[in-house]
Amino acid sequence: MTLDTTKVKHAARNGIPLIIKTHTLPAQTEADLEEVLSLYLAELGQEDLKDHLSYCLKELTVNAKKANTKRVYFQEKKLNLEDPADYEIGLKTFKQDTMDKIDYYLRLQEKEDLYIKITFLIRNNTFYLSVRNNAPIVPKELTRVYDRIARSKAFKSMEEAFAEVLDDSEGAGLGIVIMILMLRKMGLSEKAFDLSSTETETVAALSIPMNAVRLERVNLIADEVVRLIDSLPPFPDNLQKLIQLLNDPDVNFTILGNQLARDPALTADLIKFVNSAQFANRKKIESITEAIRLIGVQGVKELIYPYGAHQLLRRYVEKQKALWEEAVQVSLYANELAKRLKFDRDSQNQVQIGGILYNIGQIILSFIHPDLLAKVQDFCRARGIPSELFEDLTMSINPPDIGARIAEKWNFPEDLIQMIRYYRHPQLAIPDLQGEVCLINLAQHFVGVESDLVSYSQVPAFVLANLKLATPEAVAELHEQVQHVSGAASK
Repeated sequence: MTLDTTKVKHAARNGIPLIIKTHTLPAQTEADLEEVLSLYLAELGQEDLKDHLSYCLKELTVNAKKANTKRVYFQEKKLNLEDPADYEIGLKTFKQDTMDKIDYYLRLQEKEDLYIKITFLIRNNTFYLSVRNNAPIVPKELTRVYDRIARSKAFKSMEEAFAEVLDDSEGAGLGIVIMILMLRKMGLSEKAFDLSSTETETVAALSIPMNAVRLERVNLIADEVVRLIDSLPPFPDNLQKLIQLLNDPDVNFTILGNQLARDPALTADLIKFVNSAQFANRKKIESITEAIRLIGVQGVKELIYPYGAHQLLRRYVEKQKALWEEAVQVSLYANELAKRLKFDRDSQNQVQIGGILYNIGQIILSFIHPDLLAKVQDFCRARGIPSELFEDLTMSINPPDIGARIAEKWNFPEDLIQMIRYYRHPQLAIPDLQGEVCLINLAQHFVGVESDLVSYSQVPAFVLANLKLATPEAVAELHEQVQHVSGAASK
């Protein structure tokens, strides 16, 4: 099906229900649904709701598809969905069996004409979205969903929901709870969602009155994180004095060498740091004078920040080595991207250092909540949602903001603070720095693709436009071109 955007806009403007029918919900249909949602929200002047409602749309359509799959699975196994004993027997093997043979069961759904119908409608400044499928929900499942909705009233945050609604059999229930919390972030209550069933269909519906929407901006830091940030020691005096010296435009290499010679431990650590994996594309450096001559005063200055951060956060980094190694890889990719896309030498240095520091907030958060980020990643991977976007929309703890607060505490330069705070949203950075922040975003995206957390199609449109990358295919090609620096972190 080719989406006719002219007809979509006409339906949106004239209060005409727009219905899209599918049996298997293929990727192209999902992309079409996303575009329809965008067009409807543009008509309402509510583009800011796209990410929130995109999650809701995906949750409802995937649940409808799963319900139809469950119907044909139980029929094939000669089990009665409405019989409690049969239901328990079938549920034990349903997930694994259908994952192993999903194409087979999707063909069965189409053969049985088990459909999913998605309806978009605007009337009286209210946006209506409904998803119906012709596999009536069994009473037990309907009760369980409403139990989850009732329980969601007690959750103050997404973190609480993950802690309370966790086991594998309750995956759909958790998805509904998160959707209710998402509606709450929009200023709405669970009353905006309705789930009902007739003898022939199950209908899940959202009613979004635009005059009631109050989008909550997540920019909070939990008290426990604030206390941890406050407890961090200040940036070391010797490094601050060195930075002051490096800020002098007339400083020469001899003076710098003499200053560093007063602190042999610092000199040795800095040389080791310059020769470490993340800077392995340079020749081996034997002395601090050689380091200064090779990478320049600005290069030494910018190395001071990740070196100092690593020293102060050593106890956290050692417990979260995977996140540190991820930062190393982001740094390598960002630097290589800067070279290939013809950024100047200063920008190459900026993104190399920004990449090393971009996830210090995540390192701190994962130390406080060691299991939470893994749970979020698993949840998002199963639904094809970028975990960073999900965190931005739902979490009461924002990792980039944590990292930026730490950088501010240590009086880091504004460009580094901006890279840490806005790497997920480069358009919010100061205009002169948006290109560099886009490089870190794309580098981090490459690492996410390699971990099967995101796809090339999920690179933000702003990043594509800023870096002049026309299509996801162009992004994939660029990733392939820079992959020769991949793996240096483990050397």
